[in-house]
Formats: sequence, C-alpha cells, structure tokens
Amino acid sequence: MKSTTHKSKRATLLGPLPECPYLESSTALRVRFSEVDALQVVWHGHYANYFEEARRAFGRQYGVDYPVFLENRVAVPVVQLSVDYFAPARLNDLLEIKTRLLKSEAAKLIFEYEIRREGETSLLVCGRTVQVFTTLVGELILAWPQFMEERLAAWESLWQKPSDPPG
Repeated sequence: MKSTTHKSKRATLLGPLPECPYLESSTALRVRFSEVDALQVVWHGHYANYFEEARRAFGRQYGVDYPVFLENRVAVPVVQLSVDYFAPARLNDLLEIKTRLLKSEAAKLIFEYEIRREGETSLLVCGRTVQVFTTLVGELILAWPQFMEERLAAWESLWQKPSDPPG
C-alpha cells in the first residue's frame, strides 16, 4: 500500500493550501505530562488548547490578541472547530504549530493550523477555527470593527499569496 504524504492528507481533509492570501506565524510548544494519557500520547481534546496558544501567539505578533479585542469592547467567540489527526504527539515532544489567518471579506477570523514535531515534515494534526465578532453581551457584529479595519489596512503588504514560498 502506498504511503500518503502529509500534503495529500491535508489536501484530502482540509483542501489544498489556502487559495486566498494569508498571514502566518509559527509557535513552539512542549507537550506536558498533564496533557498525555497512560500511553504518553496527547489526549485529543488538548489540540484545541494548542490551537488557542498558537492563535494567541499569532495575535501578539500581529496586534490582535484578546486584550486588544477587550480594549475595543468586542468578543471573538469560536463558532467552528475542526481537527484532523494523523499521528500522535507524545510526552515531551517539542511541537511546531503553523498558524494561518486567511484573508476574508466577511467580518470573521478564519485560522488554519498545522502541527508537526519540531524539525520534522510529517503532519501530526491539522485544524481550522472560525471566530466571529460580537458585542460583550453576545450580539453579532456583521461588519469589521474599526480597529480591525485599521489592522487589515496595515497588513495589506504582509498578506502572503498561495504561490509565495512558505514563511
């Protein structure tokens, strides 16, 4: 039986790499004892937390971390989460999480994630989250908040195109 590469696995489950422009960051995270089961394999539910940590690092890099949202009196709840598992991460693995924010015309944040052991090419996990903007009491905001429009304008020269080399 022919082995499937990480690129074709990702393409099968999430589709090809983004067709639209994206911003990208990379985060390192070490698997802790409290995150593994008796076989020293990361429990599947912890990957949502790994995505969160990577999203926060992305936010700090690009000026859209949760304190910025709160300062601007908006919340950004996750409304969709998908995860595809290919191979387990294990106790003490150093993971590299690549996070991409896809450019969107709609007022929402679409993130894609790829998790690998640092220095390896094999994909362990990939996933996606979608967040929307709401008021602090939960009312949906359908247009980009002003501070996000400013960031989008500032990012205009930073968006990577799908044909660009990975950053």
